Amino acid sequence: MLPQAAESSFEEKMAALQSTPLFMKSLPSEESDDPVIQALQSLAFEGTPDEIAQNFKEQGNDYFKGKRYREALSFYTQGIDAKPSGPVLHEVLLCNRAACNLELKNYGSVLRDCSMALTLNTRSSKAYYRSAVALLTLERLEECLDCCDRCLTYDSDNEGVRSVRGRASKAQAEKRLQDSEKKERIHKEQTEKRLLQAAFKERNLLTVHNPKGSSENPYEPHFDPEDPERATLIIPVFFLYPQYATSDIIARFVEDTTFSAHISQMFPPQAPPPVWDKAGQYTANNLIIYSMTRRKRLLKVGKKMTLRDVCDAAKGKEGEPDDGLELKDGCLTFVVVPKGEVEQNWLAMSVNHKILRTANAPTTTPDETETSVAQALIDLENNVPELKTELRALQISAAREVDVRGGKKAIVVFVPVPQLKAFHKVQQRLTRELEKKFSDRHVVFVAQRRMLSKPTRNSRVKQKRPRSRTLTNVHERILEDLVFPTEIVGKRTRVAVDGSKLLKVILDPKDATSLEYKLDSFSSVYRRLTGKDVTFEFPPANQE
Repeated sequence: MLPQAAESSFEEKMAALQSTPLFMKSLPSEESDDPVIQALQSLAFEGTPDEIAQNFKEQGNDYFKGKRYREALSFYTQGIDAKPSGPVLHEVLLCNRAACNLELKNYGSVLRDCSMALTLNTRSSKAYYRSAVALLTLERLEECLDCCDRCLTYDSDNEGVRSVRGRASKAQAEKRLQDSEKKERIHKEQTEKRLLQAAFKERNLLTVHNPKGSSENPYEPHFDPEDPERATLIIPVFFLYPQYATSDIIARFVEDTTFSAHISQMFPPQAPPPVWDKAGQYTANNLIIYSMTRRKRLLKVGKKMTLRDVCDAAKGKEGEPDDGLELKDGCLTFVVVPKGEVEQNWLAMSVNHKILRTANAPTTTPDETETSVAQALIDLENNVPELKTELRALQISAAREVDVRGGKKAIVVFVPVPQLKAFHKVQQRLTRELEKKFSDRHVVFVAQRRMLSKPTRNSRVKQKRPRSRTLTNVHERILEDLVFPTEIVGKRTRVAVDGSKLLKVILDPKDATSLEYKLDSFSSVYRRLTGKDVTFEFPPANQE
């Protein structure tokens, strides 16, 4: 506290000293009650405007020589405000104030003062010189050269202007060279990018961009510099070891190199195992490599296969949406597991634990659609922090593809009834993420409910059938599941002359923008599940 008090006391003393007329840096412009200040003001402003301006100019010159540019600036300004009648003196004051602003790096003020000086004298060399220096500092090179050329037309021996022009010409040449190099570099990068994109398409490589921006990966795919025909790619590759939650990266995996060449170097038979390999299972002859395509097809990679062979094997079937290996942040990813129990456990964990066959679900082995949905849930659980906790406990009981009008398809995901509320908590976000992964298909969730037939006299079961197991109730619940989270605000049944029925379902209009594109999918799914025709619509905007 004491040093602060001392500093404050010093500042107060300096402020008091500067208020003393003898030590003032400049006189106040307004009138003062202090007789000493009044006397000094009368002396300073005594005489003709030219005499007053000349007096302020001389005082400004003294301060400028002492490198006290702010005080000099104040005196030159007061000289200009005195409005001298002589244009020469007015020009000098403007040029001098420009010199102060040049030292203070107020380049805009420099250009304004020099412009006013040139209106008074079109051959003011100092005004041209100081304008040129300011423009050079601001890198306005064309204007700087123009100022210099204008001045040199009548003052060709002005060394200062010639020096500034030389510096501006050199800076302009360097700038043109830099611009040319930058343009050439950008063109080269764009050409390289186009060639890489063409090479990715040829190899069925699908780039995946990180929504949060680049992950600062120092390795990028590029062409082999030793291949003059630029036909060989070098791609960074991750080897994941899920058993121990660790990984390796091969920064330069040449696409015509076999996987065995890398595996044999990383895990030679006679070498000691890695520190993390507790069981000593990771040896070249005991490892299996897997890869996953964008459409969630699991590929088993032979060790004699090259990276290019795997890319070709990942190509989708004719007539189906594009498929291939995903290039995430410039890297391909492969899973490496030991043969036997570890491999089988990993395969089971990767998909099967997400599929829970309930009483009314199919008893067959999971098909491609179910496997794809289960794998997508696993990917979201691992890669989307907001969904990780909720998805960890959730499972599906089945999944089915349904044809939709217009040649499109929809995926119906059946979930166990006890988990339906948990799905509803994340269903909106989960639906968006799944539709990103299955970009050509809509995704809807329906509980896997079980219907019971109406008991008869000969039925062995004497217990009364629960209302929730009746056909009507199950069909109503399917409607609600399909359109969640919106609400059904009305239903109408239209009976045609031939006796056919059409159910018209009115949805809450507040969700029109988010669900209107899926109405055909809702109708097709409901018809497939129940055999009933239904249309979904929103009420007109002017109808409550």
